[in-house]
Amino acid sequence: MALAVAGLNDICKAKDDLEAIKQQHGELYEQVLHVVSLTRQLQLNYGYMSSLLMDEELPEYKPQFVRESVLRLYHCEVQSLKEFSDIHVVKDLMKKHRKIGDSRIFLLILGAKPERLHGSMV
Repeated sequence: MALAVAGLNDICKAKDDLEAIKQQHGELYEQVLHVVSLTRQLQLNYGYMSSLLMDEELPEYKPQFVRESVLRLYHCEVQSLKEFSDIHVVKDLMKKHRKIGDSRIFLLILGAKPERLHGSMV
């Protein structure tokens, strides 16, 4: 959830940090990309993914109309991501860039350009 309107510089810094993770933790980055893509394909709220990843209870993001079997599958994929030994790198990035919002971070992972995300509420 975006707490404030993120500046373009903030979004670009997050993109740079994501690129560093991609270079230094390639396998982790690919798994993050997989889960973010799955989140989008299942039309789940990015806040839901974030709450699962960060071990936060955010009932407002829990999907209302998704089959339990689909959610179980999704939870397994998120759990496999959380089992990476260097998952703290992703969590730290999300905490560091909380100002721009998890949705924007996930959209950057999917390839969105910072300029397209600047000023938009996701």
